[in-house]
Amino acid sequence: MSNYVISISREFGSGGRLIGKRLAARLGIPCYDRTIIQKTSEKSGLSPDFIARAEERARSRFHLSIAPIGIGTPAFAHQGVPVSHQAFFAQAEVIRELADEGPCVIVGRCSDYVLGNRPECLKVFVYADLPSRVERCVEEYHIPADDMERRVTLMDRGRSNYYNYYTGHTWGDMRRYDLTLNSSTTGIEGAVDLIIALVHARTAQDAAMQEV
Repeated sequence: MSNYVISISREFGSGGRLIGKRLAARLGIPCYDRTIIQKTSEKSGLSPDFIARAEERARSRFHLSIAPIGIGTPAFAHQGVPVSHQAFFAQAEVIRELADEGPCVIVGRCSDYVLGNRPECLKVFVYADLPSRVERCVEEYHIPADDMERRVTLMDRGRSNYYNYYTGHTWGDMRRYDLTLNSSTTGIEGAVDLIIALVHARTAQDAAMQEV
């Protein structure tokens, strides 16, 4: 495998985090998801609880009508930046540093945008039909079944608001990803197989280009 970093974005309940972990295990590389919060805490000096709460507030507060701020510059280091934004910018730098260390899988946290200009970044979006997402949330996440469809929809709205606000792009836009897959159709292992096939295809393509 070449030095690829695989970014996995996902709908809530689609199994994207599990796919990321199994993918990393099969490739023998690290998988980073919520562990990034701890690393961001160490870098920024903000507490992990504060960072997690800031994310939750952002998901519920931001709306598409708010002008996106983008993350093209390391603005968290600038004076006068709100502390909630500092957490996001510090997180973006942590993601870049993890990618610099070598091949890995990064789940969520706008990593597809943060690393989007890197040719070694493969961007994957995982989605699923609503009934299977509801079933997964009930069975695997032990979330009560009452009103689950509404909860799943609200979680996705929060992810969309957060992503759109910080990146200036549309969450889930298939043109921004190298691979979009329906985990309802593929299953978890099938999804992992497809992503590994993409990695191998890109590796072979790179090798062929070097021979030209």
